[in-house]
Amino acid sequence: MAINGVSDNPYAFLNSKNTSSSTEEEEKDPGKLQMNDFLSLMTTQLMNQDPLKPMENGDFLGQIASFSTVSGISDLQDSFASFANVMQSDQALQGSSLVGRSVLVPSSIGVMTADSPMRGQINVAEPVSNLEMKIYSDTGELVRTIPMGAASGYTNFEWDGLNNDGEAMPEGTYQFMATGTVDGQNTAFATAVIAKVDSVLVGSNGQGLTMNLAGIGSVPFSEVQEII
Repeated sequence: MAINGVSDNPYAFLNSKNTSSSTEEEEKDPGKLQMNDFLSLMTTQLMNQDPLKPMENGDFLGQIASFSTVSGISDLQDSFASFANVMQSDQALQGSSLVGRSVLVPSSIGVMTADSPMRGQINVAEPVSNLEMKIYSDTGELVRTIPMGAASGYTNFEWDGLNNDGEAMPEGTYQFMATGTVDGQNTAFATAVIAKVDSVLVGSNGQGLTMNLAGIGSVPFSEVQEII
């Protein structure tokens, strides 16, 4: 029973403030537990507790700390979501600057044109005295063998588009392989090629940038070894 206008609920004042702001928050996310809801639940718990076993201060403060932790995690998640959106926009800006440029990527295929020879790099893991580059057509026919002699480490190569008879080959995509003798065994080495970036796709869900390279196709930006 109320006496002189005083409410039966001595904790009612806890839920009497910020009514409009609480309503606005609930409208934004009606399924989310707000601070006012938490205080209402806490008030109800205090009113209905066992008088012989009242809630200790430590328990009360522990519940408040738990709610604050959950609320903080939610805010942190929102911050990370905003950060991810900013990063994606930044990736799109960086990706647009790559279009039209050339990059060095791991590959065993490349494009040769009249204005641009096929160029790349060989990772000669073991020193050899007879490094050799072989160029094949898209049908697998050997069109050129380029002796490169002794080599070790990263070694650049270039093909001018001529076959073994000195005749100019048609523009297009060609395969290549670098080999040398290591401990008496014919060994193939990892190769990379310089290719032009035709377009860039900004992936979603953290997938990053994917480049569409002339004559090669889609390659993740993470595989780029050098931007020319």
